[in-house]
Amino acid sequence: MRYTLHLYLSSLALALSSHGMSSAEPSVQQATHTEKISTTKDTALSKHITFSQQPTRVGDRVVQRVGMELELRTVIEQAGQVASDSKTAMRSRQEREIEVLEVTGGQALRAKVFYPLARQMSPENPQPDQESAQVVEGKSYMIVRDQDQLIITDSAGAIPTREEFEVVLKSMENFGKPNPLAEFLLARQIQIGDTLNVPLEIAADMMGFSKMGDVRKFELRLDELRTADGRECAVFTARIATAGNSEAPLHVVATGSVAIEIATSRTIEATLKGPVTMALTENGIGYRSSGELLMAVHSYYPSR
Repeated sequence: MRYTLHLYLSSLALALSSHGMSSAEPSVQQATHTEKISTTKDTALSKHITFSQQPTRVGDRVVQRVGMELELRTVIEQAGQVASDSKTAMRSRQEREIEVLEVTGGQALRAKVFYPLARQMSPENPQPDQESAQVVEGKSYMIVRDQDQLIITDSAGAIPTREEFEVVLKSMENFGKPNPLAEFLLARQIQIGDTLNVPLEIAADMMGFSKMGDVRKFELRLDELRTADGRECAVFTARIATAGNSEAPLHVVATGSVAIEIATSRTIEATLKGPVTMALTENGIGYRSSGELLMAVHSYYPSR
């Protein structure tokens, strides 16, 4: 049960990161220096924001850092009695460097991905209270978008191991696809104080929630304008809620901050935090888990 929940949460963190949304060692926290854009309060409040988008170009690079932490309590019941009541801690950290090698129609087609850091702490590790390196750490891979498929090879052009393939696929599954949140933002003008109700189907596809339950709410409220890594950003308060279903009994209620670059509609950083619950029954045994989830992602785009 705990392993199943960890897979759900790891997938969620990676889905978030695949759209360019920071973790700093050793704990998950915002890692960029941000400053308010120099405008007067009245000007900022009345200023309408119009997002733009730039086509992907060969040579574009991004460094993404993703982190997830979870303190989890799991209760196992059998025949009306508590058989187990335990607490566990989970953590995953990943850094990846992506360089676009080929572009078609303004979308990335081929890229090189290097993982300088890929660690996770889990009850399934030989030493559950310590982080262990994942198989992709220190390695490079080539990825190619072929319609709905992602072709993955190692740096020598060979097929990687199944474990490597799965880690790369989870972290890069949205490579070469349109960003639905960017397309949603491009369609409207907004100003500080506005709240956007993001269509649930966009949230489900973009955030990976479609694999983990039903999205019930995804709101973005524009709070302020700031610079992050020297880029002018719109900073939103995000509220996301999911309800479990028969296939994925995971409930998440998360709030946090999301900074989106105005000139490109790229998400520069995001931090989400909130309670997580999960309950199911298997072969007459009941499992109940609850905990606090923290996810943070940061994308840094070096100057060309």
